[in-house]
Amino acid sequence: MLGTVSYASRRAPVVVMTYWESVALYGPRRFAREMKTAGAAGIMVVDLPDAQARTWADTLAEAGLSSPRLVPPHTTDDTLAQACATASGWLYAPAAAHEPTGYQGPLDLAALARSVRRLRKASALPVVAGIGISTPALAQAVAPLVNGVMVGSPIVGALASTGREAAAGLVVDFATAVGTPVAEASHG
Repeated sequence: MLGTVSYASRRAPVVVMTYWESVALYGPRRFAREMKTAGAAGIMVVDLPDAQARTWADTLAEAGLSSPRLVPPHTTDDTLAQACATASGWLYAPAAAHEPTGYQGPLDLAALARSVRRLRKASALPVVAGIGISTPALAQAVAPLVNGVMVGSPIVGALASTGREAAAGLVVDFATAVGTPVAEASHG
């Protein structure tokens, strides 16, 4: 993974998305330090235990990394306050609230809009949406509600099934759909 982060970070800022078990097994300080050395800008632990949130945020701050937080819409007010207090970079709002990563079904845009309004009342951090944004058309529909759109599974799937050039083309399609200019770049 460090090689991938290093490669990608030479082209654009990289925020690593991972799970707490991986971080805990590797060692949080070591994980943060090595990701920073590889060029990461931040690390988002999607299942970060509430009991670890403050220590993890401090560890990332010491390493010079941002700590975006995933905040599901069913989050209690107390947990929302803690998530906002231990987040940096942005808050992550699932577009498909109760679905797994890679979900490809319909999205409830009204529910997402309510969730985003709640996050914006709780924090000045930008709000980014992901999970369930499986097509450029869905990205285009979600974009007006948030500060950023995160797309992962469709691009990873394209990398695995059709290769790097097709995945790069899909990135361009998503970026175009949300109105982000795409510069010509070498994919080598």
